[in-house]
Formats: sequence, C-alpha cells, structure tokens
Amino acid sequence: MKQFIAIQTLILSLFVLLGNGIRSISTMSLAVSQGEFASFLNISVEKTDILVEVLLGGAVIALALAPFAISMKRARRVATFSAFLASACYGAIGITMHIDPSLDLREMIVVASFAFGGFAVAFFAPLAQLSIAMLDGERKRAILTTVWTAAQPIAFLIAPQLVRYVAFDIGTGNYFLILAALPLLFLAIVPFVFDGKQIEETGVRSSVPWKPVVLFILAIMAFEAWTTSNSFAGIDSVISLSLMAVFLVIAGFMLSQRRKWVPRDTKLPSTAIFLLVVLFLLEIPTTGLYETAYLLRHLCSSDLITDRATMGAASQIAAVFASGAILARWPSMRNSLLGLAILLLLTGAVATVFYRYQGTDVPLFYVSKMVSAAGMGMATTVIVAAAVAASAGNKLVMLAPAFVIMFGTEVGIEIMEIVFQSAKLAGMDVTTAYQAVFFAQVAAVILALGLTVNRVLVHLMTERGKGAQAMSAA
Repeated sequence: MKQFIAIQTLILSLFVLLGNGIRSISTMSLAVSQGEFASFLNISVEKTDILVEVLLGGAVIALALAPFAISMKRARRVATFSAFLASACYGAIGITMHIDPSLDLREMIVVASFAFGGFAVAFFAPLAQLSIAMLDGERKRAILTTVWTAAQPIAFLIAPQLVRYVAFDIGTGNYFLILAALPLLFLAIVPFVFDGKQIEETGVRSSVPWKPVVLFILAIMAFEAWTTSNSFAGIDSVISLSLMAVFLVIAGFMLSQRRKWVPRDTKLPSTAIFLLVVLFLLEIPTTGLYETAYLLRHLCSSDLITDRATMGAASQIAAVFASGAILARWPSMRNSLLGLAILLLLTGAVATVFYRYQGTDVPLFYVSKMVSAAGMGMATTVIVAAAVAASAGNKLVMLAPAFVIMFGTEVGIEIMEIVFQSAKLAGMDVTTAYQAVFFAQVAAVILALGLTVNRVLVHLMTERGKGAQAMSAA
C-alpha cells in the first residue's frame, strides 16, 4: 500500500512539474535563441520580439479561459486537445526550420505556431492546479503546490543549458521537434491523474456567464494588441493610442457592469483575492527583462548574463522548496515568510538603482538577482498555497494563480516599456531611462508592501476590537 501511494505521489509530482514547466521551457528557449530565429527568418533580432509577444499573449488568453473551460469532468478532454495542439505547433516550427520555405511563409508559420502553441500549453498549469485541489489534506496540497511553484524556475534553470549545449549542437529545428514530445509525455500521465471516476464539482452547477467572459477575453486581446503596438510603433503613435482607447473603453464598461454580473449575495473569498492582488503586483517589477537589457547595453559579457540567470533560478528554486518545507511543518509561519519575501524583493529592486554606478562585472549584478529571485520564489510559494487554502472551493480562485503570474509578468513588461519610452520622449538619455524603469520597479514593490502592511494593521485592529467587545460583554 505504501509503495502504491509513493508511486501515485511520484506520478502526480511529475504531472504537476510538467504542467507548469513545459510552457516555461518553451518561453525561455525562445528568449535564449532569439538570434538563431532572427537568422533563420532573415529579420532583425528586435523583430523576433513579436514571437515573445504572441507566445505570452496566447498563454494569457488561455489562462483567462481556463477556469471556465476546465472542470473535473472535462479535464481529460482539455488536456488531450491542448497537448496535441501544442505538440503539433512545436513540431511545425521544427519542420519549418528544416524545409526552409519562403520568408513570408516562414514568418507566418512560425508566428502562428508560437501563438497557438503558447495558447495550448498554457492549459497545462491550471490542469496541474486542479489535480492538486483534488487531494485530501492541507499538507499534501502544500507539498504539491511547492512542486508546482518550483516548476517555472526549474525550467528557467534548465532551458538555457538545453539551448546552449543541445539546440546549438543538434540544430534549433531538431530541438523543437524534441520539444514537441513533452506535451505528449504530459498527456500520457493524464489517465493516472484524471481517471474518469471523479464526479463533477459538488454543489449546484451554474451556467457560464458568457457575456462577461467574452468581454474579459476581448479586454485582454485589446490589451495585447495595444502593448504589441507599443513595442513596434511606439507609445505615441496613432495606432497605439487608438488601441489604448479601445482597451480602456472595454475595461471601463466591464467595471461599470460588475454589480450586474456579480450578485450581491455572492460570498467571495476576500483573503484569497487580496493575496492574488499582491502576487500580481509583485510580478510587475520582477520580470528581469530590463535589468538584462541594461547589462547587455552596459557591455557586460554574455557569460555574465547567463551565469546571473542561472544563479537567480537556482536561488528561486532553493527558496521555493525551503518555504514549502517550512509551511508544511509550521503553517503559522506564513505571514512571517511573506513579509521576509517582500523585504527581499524590495532589497533586490533597490539594488538595481545602483547599476549605473558599477563596472561591467561586479558582485552586485549577481547578488541583486539572487536576492530578488529568492524573494519571488518565497512570495509565490506562500501566496499560492494561502490563496488556494482560502479559496473556499471557488474554482475561479483556485485556478487563478497561473493567470495572475503570467498576466502580472506581461503587464510588468508593458508598464516598464511605457516608462522607458516615456523617459526617452522626455529627453532622457538611455541610461537615465533605464534608471527610471528601476525606480518604477521599486515603487511597485513598495505598493505591494504598503497594501500588505495595511491589511495586517486592519486585521489587528479588528481582532483587538472584538476582544474589547468580548471583555465588555463579560
């Protein structure tokens, strides 16, 4: 019996690890090998940014749809569809790089494959979250949540090495053909996790509110279109400003209709929602994109960039597993760990402000990345576990962390780009514009810290008031 439980746990752990790791491997592989793609497509490296844009955009849309598309009853069907689509897309990229068609056809196939591949593989993360939610026992869920959280930094640690030592040896085309097998491996484990015997979620099954869902997806698509235009046409272009107006109109209409779509008697898990808001804010300043771009412009070596990313990923993995172990043994340490995590993030963000006063290879570049990554790993572990535990069985909240992490990263990239372009339009030189971005990242962490401190203070005052009332009543 113990051997069966151990095997079952191992299979579930592998399922969770692949679920949140495959997407990160594909994203990081593209980021590391952008020069290779630029050479293959015969375009500039800067233009390959559109591949990152469509990959992230497709993933964000999928994660927004996931809570409505995924259920216990439909999990296997969703997994099958997404795995085959992701495998076909990655395979199409590999085949296209081998047959080398005309430039227009190459660009069309590769861009479409990354868009649909990013969309398909993004469903793996909430499927893995659903498998965790099925478990009985808070300790089991905490352990598997730790594995789920660690999957992303593990992928970020592995992917650069795969690209450096595998892709460039066997060819990027063959690399993506091999990558196409990973979704099928994930699919092979699905029958052991969702065996078809689970029943639909308990309680009255309500119909999907398609009108707000469709508007929400349209708002995300408008946001993606606007931010993509910002990257290629500039934030002050007519196209970008028009798309921004479309996004604001849709978002404003959604806010005005929220009372009609959410019944007054609906009990929302306020603690879980607050934690997800904090996680979203912390994702904004921790993308690492502009620190890396600054170091490249600062003429730092490629080895420094790679080693820095590797050390950061290793620190994040260590922080995730250490936090998970502490939470499994002492759940009451949750608030202390979150406070420490935010302080580490603030320290790492403040350190970037001093980059401009450094040479080309100094310990600060490594230490700041490691401190920030450790803080993010700790914060993600604590918040995801706490949010799922406080979700009160609400599927939208249970499956929300994957979307919050991805969308927070996307919003962070775009906000910092707006800050960067605005600084340059204001007449600042490039170095000062990067400095403005670093200050904006510090401000985002301070905002998250302020909200958390305010929440704690309100909770303490409420508890003190209840205690005073109890004493007066006695």
